[in-house]
Amino acid sequence: MSALFAFIRFELVRLLRSWKFLAITIGFPVVFYMLFLGEHTAGAVVDGTVTWRVYLMVSMCTFGVVVAALNAGGSRLAGERSTGWARQLRVTPMPAWSYVVTKVTASMLVVLPVLVLVEVVGYTFGGVRLGIGEWFALTALMWVTALPFAVLGVFVGFMVHAETAYPVVTALMFILGYFGGLFNPVSQMPHALQSAAQALPSFHHASLALGFLSGQTLGAAHWLVLIGYTVVLGLALMWKHRVEESRGLA
Repeated sequence: MSALFAFIRFELVRLLRSWKFLAITIGFPVVFYMLFLGEHTAGAVVDGTVTWRVYLMVSMCTFGVVVAALNAGGSRLAGERSTGWARQLRVTPMPAWSYVVTKVTASMLVVLPVLVLVEVVGYTFGGVRLGIGEWFALTALMWVTALPFAVLGVFVGFMVHAETAYPVVTALMFILGYFGGLFNPVSQMPHALQSAAQALPSFHHASLALGFLSGQTLGAAHWLVLIGYTVVLGLALMWKHRVEESRGLA
């Protein structure tokens, strides 16, 4: 286990030392929050529940989760596979599954500071005011429910080649962000897009947090969708990793 923890720490340090990775994962949600904050009156109530400044902060937290997970697991993993780094790890005494576990764990650890930073910007720049307990509970909720995105990022990294990773990751960021209602309330989107949003994990991730902040019961449907994505993507990831292991590719 000590070797696994050392590998996770090594992977996390590699991610945090990459200024390009940090600029994208942190810069995108923060910049978009500042840009879109003035699109509506900051204090305007969205769907009769929370203000626009709160809605946008939660949405950008979700978008930050998407960006961090897809870039940590998708683009970087695809590049590592193309350079043979993954194959070199196969000669170490660590079990084969540790590579996948490390990637998912590192993605989850990177997601946490992104969430916190967007919340800090929401507090200082957007004027969002919550109790201390609410801040901690909100962060914990959005972090725990970020798991399907971490698994998705690693799965993408196993599925695409290095030269196609960036456009695939960018397309997924756009689909999960825009069609998931992270830049505009889903209720204000065309009916067809509202239906599409219901099928995306980004919508349910943000909806859980918004439900918590508005004092509503955390909908079971949101949990079921996120758990379903985690299980399906996890099984697909395990299958893909075993296939590549049998071929000596991973």
